[in-house]
Amino acid sequence: MRLGTKIIIGFICISLLLVCIGLISDNFTSDIRQEQMRYVNEASEVVIYTGEMERSLFQSLIYLNTVREAIPAESEYSNIQEYPSVVEMVNRFENELAQFEASFANLEKVLGRNSEIPDDLGELLNSYQVYRSIAREWLNLSNVDMDQIDLMFINSIEPYFRNNIIPEINQVRTFVLSIQQDRNVVLNNSLRQAANVNYFATFFSVLMAIALAIYIYRSIANPLSKMSRTAKKIGDGNLDERIHISSKDELGELTDAFNAMVSSLQKSTVSKAYLDNIIESIQEALFVTDKDGNLIRVNSAASRMVGYEIDEMINEPIDKFYNFKKMRQEYEKYHEKDFSFEFSLIHKNKSFVPVLFSEAKLMDNHGQYVGQVSVASDISDRKQAEEELKESLKEKEVMLAEIHHRVKNNLAVISGLLQLQGFSAKNEDVKKALSDSQMRIQSIALVHEMLYESESLAFIDYDHYINDLLQAISSMHLSASKEIKLTSDLEPVSLSVNQAIPCSLLVNELIVNAFKHAFPENQKGEIKVTLRQNGEKVILRISDNGTGFSKEKFNASGSLGATLIKTLTSQLKGDFEILESSASNGSVFKIEFKRESQI
Repeated sequence: MRLGTKIIIGFICISLLLVCIGLISDNFTSDIRQEQMRYVNEASEVVIYTGEMERSLFQSLIYLNTVREAIPAESEYSNIQEYPSVVEMVNRFENELAQFEASFANLEKVLGRNSEIPDDLGELLNSYQVYRSIAREWLNLSNVDMDQIDLMFINSIEPYFRNNIIPEINQVRTFVLSIQQDRNVVLNNSLRQAANVNYFATFFSVLMAIALAIYIYRSIANPLSKMSRTAKKIGDGNLDERIHISSKDELGELTDAFNAMVSSLQKSTVSKAYLDNIIESIQEALFVTDKDGNLIRVNSAASRMVGYEIDEMINEPIDKFYNFKKMRQEYEKYHEKDFSFEFSLIHKNKSFVPVLFSEAKLMDNHGQYVGQVSVASDISDRKQAEEELKESLKEKEVMLAEIHHRVKNNLAVISGLLQLQGFSAKNEDVKKALSDSQMRIQSIALVHEMLYESESLAFIDYDHYINDLLQAISSMHLSASKEIKLTSDLEPVSLSVNQAIPCSLLVNELIVNAFKHAFPENQKGEIKVTLRQNGEKVILRISDNGTGFSKEKFNASGSLGATLIKTLTSQLKGDFEILESSASNGSVFKIEFKRESQI
């Protein structure tokens, strides 16, 4: 059998095995995929409809409350049903009820496909009908005292909604989640079964592939191994050696050709002209020296590289063409290694030619040292490209530094505009908001200023930054009526610009908040900032000895400052914690986050 036929048969067998695996996998997984799509679609419909039901009910209660609030404003009408805003809100209320009923009907259809309609759904419908009835009776009231209308809404409609509707909506949602979990279990079991089938088919295919590999190996590798051993003996000079392979395939033909070549080799030798042609065809510069270091052979590529004629180079010491004055250390360190290294040659015009250089000892048949063989490749274009790249990188670094400088200047302009606006504002709350915004912008501008002045355009020494920030905050908020001392205990920490800005805004918010609220009028105190680094973790503490801070008040606060603190902590992917809040010990705010590594 021909070698090509064996390989083709092996390829066809392996291809058929792969097709079988694909068909088996597709057969076992297609039904699962269809069922999975059906489950996903039904689960999505159930979630959508329950969400629409919940939204409609809550929105209807909002419209009822809007009706209650609108009644006093339109007291000139004779009855409630004539109030223009009330009529609009009632229409919206009825629309929300209609949307709830439509979503409920759709949910019944989806759940009805699998006979999974729960009792909770019927209870929700009954509660909804009672709620609708009570609400419509309340809306039909006319010429009734406003206090009685409020009393009926507060004591009847709203409690019934909170105590009956909301718990039953939660029960329906729990049921929907249980349906999804049950279906996930079924799908996982099906997928596990399909995986087991695929594993078995794959294992069987691997066994078949191994059997085919062994067959092809015995047909190809064994003859090649015999050829390799015989070729090595011939290369050592034993020209009487022959390869004995009896196969009729391509390897047999190769064996016959190889044996014929050896027979011809016995009758002739390789000519010096042929060897010279090989050397001249090499594109890299080739230098061959004797054991004294004098050149005995070079090719045309070497001649062109150093600018000398070949006759001028023969019998000259190789040191004449090597740049030992500047690169002797590199040569002594690497020239006996089994890899290339950067070196330079001396041109006839005294210029230096950068090359990728390698050198090896030349031995005779008896293992005696007879000289050196060196090969050099011109890398002038590559070195020029590297210099251009370095120059371009330097220009980009200058441009990036200028960008940071201009951003800082623009932020300073914005800060100045806010300050001018604050001077002209009459409302104290507006002045306070403008002042806070000005301080936040200054904290960001300070980051860009330090980046502009730093050697690294991506990281800053954050401990130095905090000291500058404390001075800026102190100059803006410190007054004669408050003797507040700002202190710091900082370890050297380097932060990227992506972390420095949100962290700086956090520090600004917490320190300014301590200035404003921790110390009543004329009270002395101290605000301390501590910065530590533990491995990749950065730990920042802002503490004061003021009146203390309520953790519960902070968590429930919806102010801009509290929102900023929570949002900025999230941006840092860190944790924010209030460690102390007693009036006697003051407050301690702790921020902990993972530091971005500096590449």
